[in-house]
Amino acid sequence: MVVAALLAGLAAAAWNDGFDWPCWRGPDGNGISKETDWDAGALAGGPKVLWTADIGMGYSSVAIKDDRLFTMGWVKGKSSVSCLKATTGDVIWQSPYEDFLQPQSTPTIDGDRVYGLRPSGRLFCLQASDGAVLWEKGLTQDFSARRPTQYWATSLVVDGNLLLVNANTLELALDKATGNVAWSIEDTVPEGSWGSYATPVICDVEGRRCALFLGPSVLNAVDVAAGKKLWSYSHQDVMHPVADPIVSKSQVFISLQHSCALLEITGDGSRVLWSSSEFDTWLPAPVLVNGYMYGTHFPHSFYTTTWGGVQEKPLPFRCIDWSTGDVVWQKDMKYVSLTAAAGKLIMLELNGTLHVAEATASSFRELANMDVLQGAKRPRTFATPPVLCNGLIYCRNFAGDLICIDVRKR
Repeated sequence: MVVAALLAGLAAAAWNDGFDWPCWRGPDGNGISKETDWDAGALAGGPKVLWTADIGMGYSSVAIKDDRLFTMGWVKGKSSVSCLKATTGDVIWQSPYEDFLQPQSTPTIDGDRVYGLRPSGRLFCLQASDGAVLWEKGLTQDFSARRPTQYWATSLVVDGNLLLVNANTLELALDKATGNVAWSIEDTVPEGSWGSYATPVICDVEGRRCALFLGPSVLNAVDVAAGKKLWSYSHQDVMHPVADPIVSKSQVFISLQHSCALLEITGDGSRVLWSSSEFDTWLPAPVLVNGYMYGTHFPHSFYTTTWGGVQEKPLPFRCIDWSTGDVVWQKDMKYVSLTAAAGKLIMLELNGTLHVAEATASSFRELANMDVLQGAKRPRTFATPPVLCNGLIYCRNFAGDLICIDVRKR
């Protein structure tokens, strides 16, 4: 107990780097952390687990600001938004609600408010200090949005005074203070569509603030201030887009279940630079580091409807040349979701093996790895990307185990 208290105190004292991870895929929505002062080899040489917590079942990742961690979980028909102390795992508050499905979305922190989306389609805004409900809206009840086949999983994006929501075939901008509609754009529903689960991505194109909405059949670029659609790209993949677009300068990459493409974008149009079926990431969004993308490829020949099926065989983890779409190298692994920081890849396999590797086009160069469950007989469905924040890596599985791993420099 004395050692645990000492470690917790040291961790709390170290929370002074000023890095936050306030939303899904981080502050820039690209899965990249700006942190450099962490030890990429810290996973080697013994256990580095600082704390663990049971947050309930689900896929919700974590959002972190000022040593407060926010996430969502489900236990016996009831879900809750939980606020934990990021350095110790201690519960600060929980805001419960009834829902029939495990959370699939990640909370978003903006100042003193927390925004989120339940699988049932209920949007909520909570007070960050104590979890008090400030407002709620229903995507289907209040905005007539069409529910995706697998229910709601998109995360929310705050831009200025607006809360942006990819509501399947409806692009929504709400007043973040009230939840009232600022603007909306509706698309046609393609036949056989399973819906869209991707999160909006903000970018600047020719001096205009744009939001990219990857829908069931099209990618839309919308002028955020005016609520005006600037252009659309028809991707013709109706199964269910999940991975968010990736933006680099005037180019945007999208990856679907049966295809991927790199587009050149302008203020009022787009053109395809290349397209292929060699990097169909489908579920886990890739990351872009120094001109190369890294992520899991789902081959067309691979099909399964269960995580057990995914566990049965390896999938190619690939390095892709951004400018050409060429496969530079690949390594067979157990479904990797990832983030990146300081030229390193932080990779979490579905079976709970955490890897740190160089983000390099030369080859797969691993620096260290560990079993985040340290051999424990627990469910091993780690489908949620890891998060690095202030020298701590957070990993969660579907069963609700949240593990905090210390990778701070000593």
